[in-house]
Amino acid sequence: MTISDVRIEKAEPLSRGFREETPGAMMNRPPRMKEIISGIILLAARGKEPMPTAKVHSILHAMKSHESILSGLRFSLTGAVCYSRDIDQAIHHLTDGGFLKIVAGSAFAVEHASGFGNYLSGFLTNSQIQVVHSASLRFHERMRRDVKDPHDRP
Repeated sequence: MTISDVRIEKAEPLSRGFREETPGAMMNRPPRMKEIISGIILLAARGKEPMPTAKVHSILHAMKSHESILSGLRFSLTGAVCYSRDIDQAIHHLTDGGFLKIVAGSAFAVEHASGFGNYLSGFLTNSQIQVVHSASLRFHERMRRDVKDPHDRP
């Protein structure tokens, strides 16, 4: 047998842990930070309540030390402004998917945002979804307090 006699019909992917993304199929990979943040933001979104995007960054920064699921989140701090590329990507991911709408620097959930839970179940385990949901409840409470009365917050 010579080298010219050998043909490769179909090569397997180099990373066997990653399956092709198929809607509704369980993904065999750890969730990316963008997906976790997307879940927290969208599960916390409540209809017509605005979520200022700058507040999303600052609240998740404050929550990072208390939420183990946010341990991989990285921030750039410049003076009083904190920014995370992961959060920005998550917001763009949600707007591109039609789950959020950005108006005047604030994010609003759209009508079919409730279908995002099905999307999450495609690659998160039930226990991971519960952790993301719990974090989203705490995020929503902090967002509600900060948006209602921003002067009381340190």
